Amino acid sequence: MFERPIPLETGIDAAVRHVAAAARPPRSIAGFELRIPKPLSQSGFDDFNRGYIAMLRRAGIEVDGLMTAARTNVAPIVGAVDRPSVFGFTYTVPARGAPPAFLMAGVPEEVEGDARAMLRNITEILAARAAALGCRLRDSTAVQIYAAGAIDPDAIADVASELGDAALHGLRWFPSQPPIEGLRYEIDVRAARTELVISA
Repeated sequence: MFERPIPLETGIDAAVRHVAAAARPPRSIAGFELRIPKPLSQSGFDDFNRGYIAMLRRAGIEVDGLMTAARTNVAPIVGAVDRPSVFGFTYTVPARGAPPAFLMAGVPEEVEGDARAMLRNITEILAARAAALGCRLRDSTAVQIYAAGAIDPDAIADVASELGDAALHGLRWFPSQPPIEGLRYEIDVRAARTELVISA
């Protein structure tokens, strides 16, 4: 992650320079953690995505015509930004004999209900995606929850139960709103072997 969020295009360029210094190509960037000033309408979100995809394409973060980098995109309440920014990014480095590493983009709720139902829904989606990758949520080294306010302890207990051993690393709460108006929660997960705080 960066010491401070960096404006979007500058942040993408800084990520590409960082991976190049590690002798890795732009396509090794597996995902970005973005911050925006406030949640967007659906049409505003679609407009944002068009510009974002154009930036990724210019940076060479494209594989066979597909944008393969995952993304979390939230509007912080604490540590707010005044423009779309990059908070962090994940990239791959070959490591013989290392345990599996993975990154899954931020997932919002797809059901209505209370916090417990919504967070259970998100963890079920993440668990299914992990299984499709041949991984398990319990292998995560970082689980990040984005919500505007305090979360029901029973809902947190449900998430921790789904995480199993990964809960030993704790749950990182970022007081934030999902990127589209009307959504309440988002969670992303990763299993990373090294984490860095870097200056641009």
